[in-house]
Amino acid sequence: MLMKAPLAAVTMVYNEPVFLPVWLRHYTGILGAECCYVIDHGSDDGSTERLSCNRLRIPRSPQDDERRARAIGNICSGLLEWYEAVLYCDVDELLIADPDCFSSLSTLSEARNLPCVTATGFDLLHNASQEPDLDFSLPLSLQRHLLRFSAAMCKPCLIRSTVTWSPGFHSVKEFLPNPDPALLLIHLRYCDLRQGLARLARTRGQAWCSAEAGSHQRMTDEAWQHMLSAMAGLDYEKATLNEDDPLMKTWRDRIVREGRERANEPYPIDLTLSGNRLWPLPERFKGLF
Repeated sequence: MLMKAPLAAVTMVYNEPVFLPVWLRHYTGILGAECCYVIDHGSDDGSTERLSCNRLRIPRSPQDDERRARAIGNICSGLLEWYEAVLYCDVDELLIADPDCFSSLSTLSEARNLPCVTATGFDLLHNASQEPDLDFSLPLSLQRHLLRFSAAMCKPCLIRSTVTWSPGFHSVKEFLPNPDPALLLIHLRYCDLRQGLARLARTRGQAWCSAEAGSHQRMTDEAWQHMLSAMAGLDYEKATLNEDDPLMKTWRDRIVREGRERANEPYPIDLTLSGNRLWPLPERFKGLF
């Protein structure tokens, strides 16, 4: 019988000196550096030169999300020859297994034993009027506590079989969305105003495959800052994020329902759908990322 390693983690980067160390700290701490794979899309800032994990360097080209999803799908499919499961997350996305349910991502993956698992997604937010800049060398969960539910971050990110990801990795062709309450995806794009603006300047200036591509990555500083302020200024309500939490269940059920209704559309998830309240990061997650 062919023996496989339990789980591999994959991401793709271009000049990510801040978020790549956070991604590596998280996933190498869980899986080990030997099970982490960084696809380096032509970085030239030195941020990928001395990685302890596996690096696949590919030529730099204009950002093309369709091409990117197709290539990463092929790479992850190949890794399934050696791993029972593979997770793909962007470099500013961290997967967390609810510690009330599972001791690790590997145990969650083994217990679910599904061809594809969709995470329940949240933006981690910076209230810049009340919170200082992040120290990215320290656990982020000890410095930030505001979460906002995000349908766009409910991504099918843990696979045990070949899937066809949509551009942006928001859905797969083979399965409708069904967010797992025990698997959280924490999106870091809005976790720090200063770093968010610095990253936006980079993505705004890089080459794109078309004039229409990546519009959300090419906003003005003023528009991006206004958006973050509006999100962090939402009203606040208590949520446990447990499987039976009615607040969380309402959103998950809506994703499932709308996924069925939109099954024949390019995206079975309404990517603009987000929570209208802020939720606190529960104590059991603090220190985990």
